[in-house]
Amino acid sequence: MRDFYDDVTFRTNVVARKASLGLQHGLERFDVTPEQWSVLNVVDQKAPISQRHVAELVEKDAPTVNRIIDVLVRKNLLEKAVDEKDRRITLLSLSMEGKQNVQLIRNVVEETCSHFYLGISDAELNAYLDVLARIENNLE
Repeated sequence: MRDFYDDVTFRTNVVARKASLGLQHGLERFDVTPEQWSVLNVVDQKAPISQRHVAELVEKDAPTVNRIIDVLVRKNLLEKAVDEKDRRITLLSLSMEGKQNVQLIRNVVEETCSHFYLGISDAELNAYLDVLARIENNLE
């Protein structure tokens, strides 16, 4: 049984790595990494949003997310503003350039992902998501 579990773990890691590289390749023309895209996507959906909340949603530690945010601000894709209710909180939103690029990037991400899942039904993907959620639950 151990060989079976080893194979499942190995295949999972291989697929995750290949998916990340495939997405990275698709995003190169925008000079955005998959990690940066995850932050842009969350900010697009939830803005204005605090850096802490972004970190929670992308499931990365705060220092890593702060570095990603700093890069995206330098690239003029994100803007920071101080929360008027609590000046200790920095709120993030997309810049004008960020808004223009996010939809283009989203199109590439959707196209890339549709290639990943070619020939796999929605029912199969839902079953896969269910299994992944149960594995993740076991890991917590």
